Amino acid sequence: MRAGLVILALLGAFLCHGQRAIIRYAYGPFGTVGDAAYIVENERIYQACGPFGSRGPCLFVFNKEEVYRSSDAFGSKGQGHLLAEGDKIYRCEGTFCRKGTCTLLLEGPKVFRADGAFCNKNEAAFLIEGNTIFLAEGPFCNKTDAILQVQGEVPMIALMAILAGL
Repeated sequence: MRAGLVILALLGAFLCHGQRAIIRYAYGPFGTVGDAAYIVENERIYQACGPFGSRGPCLFVFNKEEVYRSSDAFGSKGQGHLLAEGDKIYRCEGTFCRKGTCTLLLEGPKVFRADGAFCNKNEAAFLIEGNTIFLAEGPFCNKTDAILQVQGEVPMIALMAILAGL
């Protein structure tokens, strides 16, 4: 009887636990994996602590279209940070995430810096190849060194929030 209750309690704990993804630093042209940088879990982005990715303070809270800065270390929604509209990422302001200037423009696996309200494309910023993110340069998005490697499933809006800060 007790074993059955323990199994039910453990099963409930596993079902309630959110999906966790770890984003690690990567180095060099081949993406050698380094220490953990960020943890994405339950629509929140946390700072990772240590090489194995212990969860630190919450940095951002996100949903499908908006990213907010965290107002405390536990993940309360604060001021707006980014707003996604299709393949364009805008900075946003205030508690209701009022749209500001464009910051990133997505073209498939290529990420370009952008300017203004109409998202004028600037230089290349990043190239996403599989689970590795590379720095990119030039008008054709030539890849250089790796900077991040994703382990697990990360929503694109969360990844763009991290890349916008780099």
